[in-house]
Amino acid sequence: MRAAIIGGGAAGLFAACLLAREGVETLLLEKQPRVGRKLLSTGNGRCNLSNLNASPADYHGDARHVRAALEALPPRAAVAWFESIGLLCAPDEAGRVYPLSNQAAGVLDALRLSAAEAGARIETEFEVVKLLRRGKGFRILAADGRSAEADFVLAAPGGMAAPKLGGGPGGYRLLEELGHRIEPRLPAIAALKTDPEAVRALKGIRMHGELTLLCSGRAQRREAGEILFAESGVSGIAAMQLAREVNLAMHRGQRCALRLNFLPGAPEDCIERRARDLPQRTMEDFLSGVVPRRLGQVLVKQAGVQPLSLRAEELRPDQRRAIRDALTGWTLDVRGTLGFDQAQVTCGGAALSGFRPDTLESRLAPGLFAAGEVLDVDGDCGGFNLQWAWASAHLAAREILRRCTGKTNFAGVQP
Repeated sequence: MRAAIIGGGAAGLFAACLLAREGVETLLLEKQPRVGRKLLSTGNGRCNLSNLNASPADYHGDARHVRAALEALPPRAAVAWFESIGLLCAPDEAGRVYPLSNQAAGVLDALRLSAAEAGARIETEFEVVKLLRRGKGFRILAADGRSAEADFVLAAPGGMAAPKLGGGPGGYRLLEELGHRIEPRLPAIAALKTDPEAVRALKGIRMHGELTLLCSGRAQRREAGEILFAESGVSGIAAMQLAREVNLAMHRGQRCALRLNFLPGAPEDCIERRARDLPQRTMEDFLSGVVPRRLGQVLVKQAGVQPLSLRAEELRPDQRRAIRDALTGWTLDVRGTLGFDQAQVTCGGAALSGFRPDTLESRLAPGLFAAGEVLDVDGDCGGFNLQWAWASAHLAAREILRRCTGKTNFAGVQP
């Protein structure tokens, strides 16, 4: 019996390795000239391939499906499997797992070589445009006229993010034509766009702090971590974590704002004490040593304190309060996020209600399975999305293995 996998990204390559190593005739179809291109860009080229602390709470989507996948392949089991195919891994203090080489190419090479050594057949530049039922199996048609036959199909075509690396709507169309509902797809894990004039002078400044997303005036989510100012907005992990909520809120017609706190936990009198200790310090450098100099100047201006030659001893009480408020609660209107071309993952996708939680088999087209980003599941930044790719691919491939061989588990995979 033959299994065909649509998509040579993280989920597809992982499933191909698992099935081929168990002797299942496996055909991997990838529309790009080579497999795994998006993998090479993950984790800024380091490939944060899992997170040892991953749990259903780290994901957005039906918890039943996520829980079943993570229980069948927990993070430590995924890492152990990668080490069994020659990829040494190193977790950091936060549980994020990277290849010991710190090179995403090492992850891709391990998967690609393992699949080839196991006998998986890989066809590149095979853009699937039609998936047809043929008896109990499927016929798969490519844009260039090629075709393939399979008893089982695993759809792992990825999502909309990173179109230059293979992202796009094609996989959703295949599932939609078979009756699956596709939830609205929006960029997630992407930089936030604000008024360019408000942040242009801060381009390139990095600062640890706390961000609060306000939707229609109400606090929606709070994140702490690195804040990076870009030419037209705010980036860094803390900001990018908020992109999902920004896009969903704007999809509902809500207005969004970002409140930045550069000194979480600051005492109420912190600026009064600084003015007392540094009475001759001018506003041009008053916040230097607390935040980068350029940021300090912007915050002082935001507080309405002028001129920058004003000395700290000359500050009125209301001006001191205004500087503290700017330092701990500068608020920027959010105009959206960068698009799919700059996003790391897709929010939305094929509705999970159309797939069995225990196998990820389609309820509408028996023998068809789905895994990875094409499904309506996305995780936070920190290795969670790749862990979902491995876990969902494993869950689907395990059922395909059972149907093909009668085996119920993969050798070397210990939950």
